[in-house]
Amino acid sequence: MIESKDLLHWIDQDLTLLEKLFDRMPDVMFFLKDTDGRYVSVNNTLVRHTGRHSKEEVVGLTADELFPITSSSITAQDISVIQTGKDIVDALRLFRSADGTKQWCLSSKFGIFDQDKKARGLVGISRILARPDEKHLGYKRLLEFSRLVHSNVGQPLMISDIAEQVNLSMDTLQRLTREVFQLSPKQILMKARIEKACELLESTSKSITDIATECGYSDHSAFSRQFRAALHCTPQQYRLSVRGSPA
Repeated sequence: MIESKDLLHWIDQDLTLLEKLFDRMPDVMFFLKDTDGRYVSVNNTLVRHTGRHSKEEVVGLTADELFPITSSSITAQDISVIQTGKDIVDALRLFRSADGTKQWCLSSKFGIFDQDKKARGLVGISRILARPDEKHLGYKRLLEFSRLVHSNVGQPLMISDIAEQVNLSMDTLQRLTREVFQLSPKQILMKARIEKACELLESTSKSITDIATECGYSDHSAFSRQFRAALHCTPQQYRLSVRGSPA
């Protein structure tokens, strides 16, 4: 009988096994990075979204080099996870594929450490959000919740108030949004606000402060923090990048 530790050792010796596994998951971007944040192993889904043609073109680069719209914060975040050991679990992110398509994903990153607790790198996945499950029994119950969130995105919304308006308890709302949208109610609100902000940054010349207010943020700094957390760039950097100007 083969011991489990022997199987794990063989997997450790052949990274292509992990790549083959994640290559069968078209909605998941898999990555393994070294201590400098450079890709060591990736799956085909990640390669496709970067616009490159092969894994060999990706390995050795950083996320900042592959996704130039962002600032340096992706690599800085990677190195922070590696150095501190503080994992990132299901962080809501918005990125642009090579064809310009906007993609929302839930990103998770975990530091890799040896038996002496020395940092060796990072492993993670980004799960691209699929369309909501319209066949789910709770889908119709969430339509009014979603409508109220989007139609009142500029207001200082309280999730509990909207839940009350649609006759859902917070526990039920949390469960249904996870099952149907793969997101928490708070993440749904954040997603709606960031999407509105991107639309205004792309199509208007309104100031960042005015856009923050129109998207329901009480101050410019709070808006910038959440925008940067979602897109790894500032609102101004995003505006310049989509309009073809150098940031």
